[in-house]
Amino acid sequence: MFERIIIATDGSRHSEHAAEMGIGLARLSGGRVIALYVADTGRYLPTIGDMGLSIPNGVMESIRDEVLKFGRTAAGRVEEMARKARVQSESAVVEGYPAEEILEAAKNRSADLVVMGSMGKTGLDRFLLGSVAEKVVKNSRTPVLIVHI
Repeated sequence: MFERIIIATDGSRHSEHAAEMGIGLARLSGGRVIALYVADTGRYLPTIGDMGLSIPNGVMESIRDEVLKFGRTAAGRVEEMARKARVQSESAVVEGYPAEEILEAAKNRSADLVVMGSMGKTGLDRFLLGSVAEKVVKNSRTPVLIVHI
């Protein structure tokens, strides 16, 4: 039933709880999981540059590298959870807008299900921008499981 499950993670405890659910579903259905972290580098990098600050060469790249490093760690934790549950897994770290990249990954990887937490790292994002989860649910052609804590 669920051969390919994308588990969107942002490294928060909410997304790790969602990962547990997604891995459990994959185990029950004999499927595999794809741990996906979207590095929202646009959220940080243009803001810094737009402030008119003189930023030394290499600083922007260092910030980007740190965001990507965090993403690899977050996706790796989901992969480790899957390995312990004896579920096949892979991970992907991509750059872009989270909701758009999650939707694109679901389409391109022919996912049967997207699993994600109801709230990410900051509750303030939900108030200011609308939540990533809400955008994914509204625009996905793939079934989406939102795990609420």
